[in-house]
Amino acid sequence: MKFEYWLQLFRAQTAPATILLILVPYLTDASLFSLEALTVGLFALLAHWVSFGHNSLMDTAMGYDRRDPSKSHHPLVAGRISMTAAHNVIHWSLSGLAVVAILISLAISPNPTLAIISIFLWFVFGYAYNSGLSKECLLSFLPISTCFTAMGAWGWFLSHSTLDRLGWVLLAYFFTTILFQISWSGHLKELELKEGSNILVKMGAKVWKGKFTPGYSIVYGGVVKFINVPILGGFLLLESFDWSRFSWLILMVGSTAYVLFKLITPREYKREKELQKMSVMEIVTIFTPLPLVLPWLEATLLMLFGVAYFVLMNKALWGVEYPRV
Repeated sequence: MKFEYWLQLFRAQTAPATILLILVPYLTDASLFSLEALTVGLFALLAHWVSFGHNSLMDTAMGYDRRDPSKSHHPLVAGRISMTAAHNVIHWSLSGLAVVAILISLAISPNPTLAIISIFLWFVFGYAYNSGLSKECLLSFLPISTCFTAMGAWGWFLSHSTLDRLGWVLLAYFFTTILFQISWSGHLKELELKEGSNILVKMGAKVWKGKFTPGYSIVYGGVVKFINVPILGGFLLLESFDWSRFSWLILMVGSTAYVLFKLITPREYKREKELQKMSVMEIVTIFTPLPLVLPWLEATLLMLFGVAYFVLMNKALWGVEYPRV
């Protein structure tokens, strides 16, 4: 079995999202140029691979991906990796990563109790989502948003002893980022399957004869993203205002509004193009807070890493610039 197949199973191309979600709150009171930051970053990379691999594994084991034509090229569905190998690699790795996360917390966190509580919430809500809630619960976006918020909280408590106002706003930003990503983008790309857990279907969204009609979901998507980037991004700016950061936020708000219009309005529906737009929205939203809470040098280096990793990994694994998921 080629390592490439395992990286496809792990959905390795989107790892910068997890890495930045953990590193950014950590680096608000720590140095990027340190062994500790490198350790946290490498752990975040492995945590992304294994946890997203767990999602792919469980969706296949429960039969969902086998019934989805768009997943026929995935390594478990195509038989390039056996279910036995995937169960052993992923579940043993999840167990090992939990132990490593605790050890990292005990070694560097000024408040290991809150750091370990964050790990517990991260793993429990993520495991529940991957193990069935993602496909069987209309509110499945809540456990996964909680999971990623707890992940960000862990990064925060690796360098802070308490949550201050910046910490609360940053975690709220993370929550609404994942809320949109899962309850809008994630459901949009699966809209043709008409799954019972797809909240957009309940709001009247549909694809009919190649055309996307949003129904009332246009309001939902617009409100969530408006709270996410302009509102919470504005609060992040106010924590450490300067004009360069203000200019950055205006640029990101404008970019977000443009892509949001492309995502929530009626149009011709082509899944490949939808994936491209979702990828752009995810990148813009994830990058927005970096210069607002970190020095420009660190923020720029992290953004360059994120773009380079995302594009090169997609090219290597899927032959395109966006994920084929």
